[in-house]
Amino acid sequence: MEQHLDFHPLIIHFPIALLIVGVICDTIGILGKRDLFLRIGFLLFALGALTTIPAALTGNYAAETAQHIPNIYDDLDWHDTLGTATAIFAVILTLIRIHLTLKKQFTHTAQYIYLLFAILVSILVGASGYTGGHLVYNYGAGTRPIIKTLKIETQPPTRIPRSDTFQSQ
Repeated sequence: MEQHLDFHPLIIHFPIALLIVGVICDTIGILGKRDLFLRIGFLLFALGALTTIPAALTGNYAAETAQHIPNIYDDLDWHDTLGTATAIFAVILTLIRIHLTLKKQFTHTAQYIYLLFAILVSILVGASGYTGGHLVYNYGAGTRPIIKTLKIETQPPTRIPRSDTFQSQ
């Protein structure tokens, strides 16, 4: 099997962090009526939604290799479903918010409805991240078998005593 560079782990942390922190800022902005947090929340959530696209695409690419790991298929499929749903809902919710903001209709009731769906997106991205971690830790998806690359000596290495330890007299 051909080895390739997997960009998914490099990219995936951006939408996770941006979407969740964006929702936290939106919550403060909407519930606390703090315009600065509302603006920051929008920017972070929109950037998070935008980064879900390359995250999903690189995830699909990584899945082409990961699907060959024994017994991974069901968990991989569940992760793929959550990741795709996150990307779709985050982008749609961002487009709706842009539309409502431009029409000056992103007020009271619309804000609370938006916040409810944004919280659901943050739960989706959290679940997707959790299942992705499950694929890595339980199946080794996206990792090289490091243990096979180690050169283990039969003799234990000689321990060099530390000179910076405190010794009482």
